[in-house]
Amino acid sequence: MCKELVYPIGRNRGESVAHVKDVISKGGKLLKKGSLAVFDNDENYTESFLEYIEEKKGMPFEIQVFTKQESLLQYLESREPQLLLVASDVMCHEIEKVKREKIVILAGEEVSSSFSEYRTIYKYQSMENVIHQVIDYYIDITKDSIFVPVTKNKSEIIGIYSPVGNVGKTAVAWAMAQTLGADYTVLYINMQEYSGMDRMFGTDFGANLSDLMYFYKQSPESMAVKLKAVTYSAEGFDYIPPLVYSCDLRNIDTGQWFQFIQNIAELTEYDKIIIEFGQVLNNPMILLESCNRIFVPVSNDWMNQCKKKEWEEYLLRTGYEEILDRTEMLQVPQIRQWSSLDEYRECYLWGEPGDYIRKVLGVL
Repeated sequence: MCKELVYPIGRNRGESVAHVKDVISKGGKLLKKGSLAVFDNDENYTESFLEYIEEKKGMPFEIQVFTKQESLLQYLESREPQLLLVASDVMCHEIEKVKREKIVILAGEEVSSSFSEYRTIYKYQSMENVIHQVIDYYIDITKDSIFVPVTKNKSEIIGIYSPVGNVGKTAVAWAMAQTLGADYTVLYINMQEYSGMDRMFGTDFGANLSDLMYFYKQSPESMAVKLKAVTYSAEGFDYIPPLVYSCDLRNIDTGQWFQFIQNIAELTEYDKIIIEFGQVLNNPMILLESCNRIFVPVSNDWMNQCKKKEWEEYLLRTGYEEILDRTEMLQVPQIRQWSSLDEYRECYLWGEPGDYIRKVLGVL
């Protein structure tokens, strides 16, 4: 029986009650979320903070935002949040009554030595990075009481694979993620040995797929929360930064990768998970078996057609014939090469290749 209903930011009360009833009717459970309070008199910053949270789903905490000291102190008289973020220029003696380990200082520039015993997060970085650090610290201090998501339908897993190279798997995966992202929550996972995503997005990623796998091995039941500290957002979809060292793909047992993917599909809020598989996995066929749909980009090149045929025969000989039943071959129209994300959008996503992919997905 549910003792407390949590109404997420950005969703009205009626919708939340309907969601709760639906979950309970299906035998699901609603667990109480944690609490996060934010105090900063910079209204523009607090609004940006809330807007970012509103766009995200499955956050492990409820959020209360304060821009006036008296409102915060009144709130603290009756409760103590699990985590309190305070801008360094509004920190005061009254707030210090909160347990020290629950306070995080949002530092604008230089931080006073009087705050040296507190956890500190630099305030003026991307909101994505701020939230990543907040969730990491939240996981550290909550430990056994960490939030577990409500029961939901398992995510649909879409695999992008090809037995041949240089057929544009990444472009296909991105186009599918952006197309489906218009109507669904989508997570993209790149399991290629060399993804190039840091250069494509111009971002120096922090934690990545390898870190998430390490956390999963230690605490699989809490991985859905840790995922929020690792994912980044692109145009219409979320993604996990790929591994830096491709040897990790081979060194980690394929069975562990299989369970890892199943865990994400069962415990996160994503409707669709798109996984782009590379060639260095020990046995990618095991992972393809976990996919509901599989798309295989191919070309009309004679040599590539020979390789594709040999792959199909291998599946039939080794007992993986069911993979073929869920596989659709794609012959994406070829266009000139592009040299930036802007050119990709113009030439591929909104050009003939993008139209082809939208037709395959039934969007057109």
